[in-house]
Amino acid sequence: MTSVCRPEADLWRELGCPTLVFNAPMSGHTDPEFAARAERHGAGMVFLGGYPGDEPTYRASRRVARRRPEFALPPERLPDELSRTDVSVPIAVNVRITDPNAAAELAGDLAELVDVFEVNAHCRQPEIVEAGAGEALLEEPERLAELVEAVAEHDLHVSVKLRGPHPGYRAALRELRDAPVDILHVDAMKPGEPTYDLRYVRQAARLDAEVIGNNSVRTPEDVDNMFEAGATAVSVGRPLLDGDWDLLERLAGHARLEE
Repeated sequence: MTSVCRPEADLWRELGCPTLVFNAPMSGHTDPEFAARAERHGAGMVFLGGYPGDEPTYRASRRVARRRPEFALPPERLPDELSRTDVSVPIAVNVRITDPNAAAELAGDLAELVDVFEVNAHCRQPEIVEAGAGEALLEEPERLAELVEAVAEHDLHVSVKLRGPHPGYRAALRELRDAPVDILHVDAMKPGEPTYDLRYVRQAARLDAEVIGNNSVRTPEDVDNMFEAGATAVSVGRPLLDGDWDLLERLAGHARLEE
């Protein structure tokens, strides 16, 4: 089956992505070993993370780790962690972070290790939000834009992952309109339903940035729906945690980039 609405995908070509289907960052489950597996099963770019990027988010992550041990990696160990990633496709790292100065320093440390630095404005773990990261940034869009500016000082692409249904989503998009953001990674969840709300993708597509459509992407038709709404790539999350790697292969084959 061939997509009838394949986007131009200039950035993805520049990065060398072989397909427009990526794995999504999933609460720290996506370590270097996971990344290699994602590449083997067809991911066009691998996402690692989310990782704590400064002291406030690390302290919060240690609290979360009482229930979710995958959260707790000290920020100073992140460059070493990423240096173990052995894949030929581009690498994106999703980071929970609160402070622009820390973001600038970390981006500098990671610039030679990853292709994309993704600011997490998506996590809704209470401890992370209380620390001022994740969804808290949707309530402070000016600080979100400052984080983007700080990361953009370095030689890597800047992404922001956002949760569409959050009340601050549209204000965040307005603030990011003039920020140096290259990618908007949109969780288009439809609360209470196992599907997506394409309005969030359409709203993000009005900005001058690539859009990755995320949430409930399970069929080639879902990929095409995301493309028709303005996404230029999609990401797959929970099915991979459930072990459905065949799904990633099918979708990656459907959305391969032409040479």
